[in-house]
Amino acid sequence: MDGRRIRWRSYGLTFLFLLAFVGLILRLSAIQLNTTRISSTIRPELVEGAKEQHTQEMIVESGRGSILDRRGKPLTGTRGWRLIAFPFAKSHLAAHEEKLTQLAEIIGVPHRVLVEKLSGLKAPGAIDREGGKDLVLTPSQVREIEDLDIPGVYALETDDRLDPDIPARQLIGRTERNPFLIRKWYEEELKEGEVDAHSQVGVTGLEAAFDSFLRGGGEHVLTYTVDGKGRPLNGLDVHRKETRGGSGKVPHSLVTSLDQDIQAMVERILEEEEVLDAAVVVQEISSGDILAMASRPLPGRTEGQQPWDNRAIMETVPGSVFKTVVAVAALDTGKVKPDETFVCDGELGRYGLTDSQGKGHGKQTFAEAYANSCNIVFAQVAERLGGETIEAYANKLGLGRQILWSGRLSGKEYHHLHGEHSGLIFAEGTSKKDGGAVAQTAIGQRDVRMTPVQAANMVTSLFHQGKLPSPRIVREIRDGQGAAVVRFPAKRLPVDRPIQPKTLEQVRAMMRKAVTDGTAAGMKGAEWALAGKTGTAQLGANRGYNKWMVGFGPYEKPRYSVAVVVRSVPDDGDPRALRIFRRVMDGLKKVEMDRAKAARSGD
Repeated sequence: MDGRRIRWRSYGLTFLFLLAFVGLILRLSAIQLNTTRISSTIRPELVEGAKEQHTQEMIVESGRGSILDRRGKPLTGTRGWRLIAFPFAKSHLAAHEEKLTQLAEIIGVPHRVLVEKLSGLKAPGAIDREGGKDLVLTPSQVREIEDLDIPGVYALETDDRLDPDIPARQLIGRTERNPFLIRKWYEEELKEGEVDAHSQVGVTGLEAAFDSFLRGGGEHVLTYTVDGKGRPLNGLDVHRKETRGGSGKVPHSLVTSLDQDIQAMVERILEEEEVLDAAVVVQEISSGDILAMASRPLPGRTEGQQPWDNRAIMETVPGSVFKTVVAVAALDTGKVKPDETFVCDGELGRYGLTDSQGKGHGKQTFAEAYANSCNIVFAQVAERLGGETIEAYANKLGLGRQILWSGRLSGKEYHHLHGEHSGLIFAEGTSKKDGGAVAQTAIGQRDVRMTPVQAANMVTSLFHQGKLPSPRIVREIRDGQGAAVVRFPAKRLPVDRPIQPKTLEQVRAMMRKAVTDGTAAGMKGAEWALAGKTGTAQLGANRGYNKWMVGFGPYEKPRYSVAVVVRSVPDDGDPRALRIFRRVMDGLKKVEMDRAKAARSGD
């Protein structure tokens, strides 16, 4: 009896388990069959999100206005038909070897070079010639490329604005799709449908400062599929979208103060000198205009170093180039004369200050102390001046404040570049009557911070009768027909009392002495007679040094001021700042000679 009861109980439990299992199977089947319906009706954003994660895009035509140099040459690429290609794997190269050979012949690029460029791509991009020269296709080349029909290779009309090799990348700046900024800057246009959430907006450099003028008729976008790691799938699911996110208006263009030839020369020198963190500014002395502004590291080359930050307008420790301020202050106030004699025994015990020259420079004049960059003498001179006077003269020379062109024209406020640092002389908590703090300030240490553009402008101001130029980066804004609608006039910054012409002449002579008999003697063999000041700034424990060189040339007829800083180097004897300065000055002479030759030949 008990045995039968146990068996029936076992049968019942087994039946219940089978019933539950069948129910589970039926439920899973229902979910599987209705997945698409559930996803699209309950959470459609999940489907769209997954799709977006596997889709990327390349802007083929930006729809933005041109940015030109002072001679009308484009800095942001020119409109034309270009060869746009996706990254090629080895198997893809092998599968299309014959057609790629034909392609190389069509575009006039060696087959080996074409293969290297295709295999070196990390994302879709334009193929250029050897040496990075732009490759613009003719109509017949476009037709032949289309007839080849190679997957992942396209002939497209583009303005090439995002070319990673364009000069002055940080100065020109970048754009991005930023709905927050669109809502903040263009609320009315957004309401009227002139912009939308997909519109590109300038976020750094000139692209940001003049975004409202550069925005135009919308962009053309190439969309493509990527794998789970974000790598482009060659030639799969490629689509082109036309005129998205534009206002429909013809964009304006900017005419900058830059000289494309000089900018390219500076960029090439920085590349050859292999500097990782640096900036160079070239300024025209007569006008105060910026001719070149280069910054390192470059975007796309280095991770984790904020490569879009423009080091030329960022403050850092200047070291002994700040002694130029102390020299101007001492001579202009009459506290020191150029031929006054000082003695340097290598240290100033009351402040714990030492000199780089070991046992010291001995007996020397003030002019010699500047040329030798003597810390001890400049600390003694700083005691006579006091912190208030040093700060006042730093301000006269454009330090401790923003100096790039800004102001109001026709009821509109303009700033040529956003994000310019002001620099610093004394921090808020530092007493200007503290002898030790003043001594350290006099040699460009402690709280002192300076930007390379301030350093170049400080030198330029020595030629403007004590008046302080406000450097231009943009000369004018032109409408779609090329007519100037805004012109930015040359401008001076206010100073309470101009520096005496005699003082300026004396300091210029001292800068020449630094080259002939001092720390900048490496400039002696340059193409021009030069004048300048070196600087080595300590950045603290394990942070290395800033190496500076600022100055002007040619000495007899000064036309250019140049500031160079190579930042955070481990060796305080690193020679590259001086070498870059000299090479830039030699390059400026070559540019002048080439142009004079071209003018004589009628080119």
